[in-house]
Amino acid sequence: MLVRQFCKYWIKCKRCFGGNQYYICFIEAVFATFATTQFDFRMIRKYLHHTLIALVFMLGLIAMQSCERINQHKEDGLQMATDYCLMQSELASIIELADEMGDQTAGKGTPPEFILGAFGKTTSVIISDSTYFDGDGIEFEINFGPNTLPLSENQRGYDGKYRSGKMHIKIQSHYQEKTSKLELEIDKSDNFWMGINPNQPKNIAISCSVIRQDSKTHNVTIESLDFFGKNTITLKGSAQLVKLTSSNPGIIGNKYQILGNGVLMESDHDELTWEVVQPLIKNVVPGCSSEYVNGMVLLKDSDKSTTTLDYDPFENESCDRIVRVTIAGKSTDITLD
Repeated sequence: MLVRQFCKYWIKCKRCFGGNQYYICFIEAVFATFATTQFDFRMIRKYLHHTLIALVFMLGLIAMQSCERINQHKEDGLQMATDYCLMQSELASIIELADEMGDQTAGKGTPPEFILGAFGKTTSVIISDSTYFDGDGIEFEINFGPNTLPLSENQRGYDGKYRSGKMHIKIQSHYQEKTSKLELEIDKSDNFWMGINPNQPKNIAISCSVIRQDSKTHNVTIESLDFFGKNTITLKGSAQLVKLTSSNPGIIGNKYQILGNGVLMESDHDELTWEVVQPLIKNVVPGCSSEYVNGMVLLKDSDKSTTTLDYDPFENESCDRIVRVTIAGKSTDITLD
C-alpha cells in the first residue's frame, strides 16, 4: 500500500513540475505518502485494538472452559467419593450381617432356628445344607423381602437401613474355628437393595469371602462389589476387620475397625485406587450403626491426584454420617444417605 501511494504522488508531481525536478517530486511524494500513511496507522491501530479485544475474549473463553473442566473434574471427584463412601458403608453392613449369622451356627451346622430380630420382620432364611458332616460346608439364603418401593418399615434393620432381596452364605467349617471361611454372594438377579432412605435404596451385588484369623480378626477378600446406579461402579480389594470390643456374638453391639486397600472402577472413568490410611471405626449400637464414626481414606487416580475422605471431620466420633471430602485443597462436607 505504501509503495502504491508513493507511486501515485510521484506521477502526479511529475505532471505538475515536469522536466527533471525529480528531487522536488521525490520529496513531495514522500511527504504526501507520509501524510496519507498517518491515516493508515490509525486504521492499523483500530484493527489492532479489535484484534486485541478478540484475543482477550478468546483467552477469557479458554480460561472459562478450563474452569469448567476443573469444576467438572471436582464434581466428578466428589460424586465418586460419595459413591465410594456408600459402597464402603454397604460392604461393612453386609459383612456385619454375614458375621452375625455365622456366629449363630454351631459345631454341627446351622442352628434349629436363626435369630433374625435385628434384620427386620420380613426377613426369612432358607437352609439348603444344614450340616458340616457331609464334607461340603453349610449353605443358606437370607431373604429380606420384596423390593417394592418404598420399602416397608418391616424391612428396616438394626442399623436403620432398609433391605430387600436375597443374599447367599456358605461356611466351609465351624465358624468358631480359626481359618474358617465364609463365602458371601449376592447376584444382580437377587435384587438386593439397601439404604437409609426407603424410597431410594441402592442396588448392590457382591462376591466376597471372610476368613477368621481368630475370634476378633477377620480377613476379607472383595472379589467384586457392584453398585448399579447411573453407571456401574465396581470396588475390589482386601480388608481386615478387627473387633475392638466383643462382648456379644457377631458384630451387633460391638465396636470394630477396618483397614484395607483396592481399586474402584466406573464404566466411563479412569480406575482409582483406595486405601484406608487411618482405621475406619464403627460402633454397632442403636442410633450409631449405619456409618463409620472415624477414619480416613485416600483415593488416587491415574494422574496421582488425591482425594481425602475424613470420617471424623469434627474430631468427636459423632454419629452424624458426615464425611469431609478434600479435592485439590478444597473441602466439602457430605452427608451419607
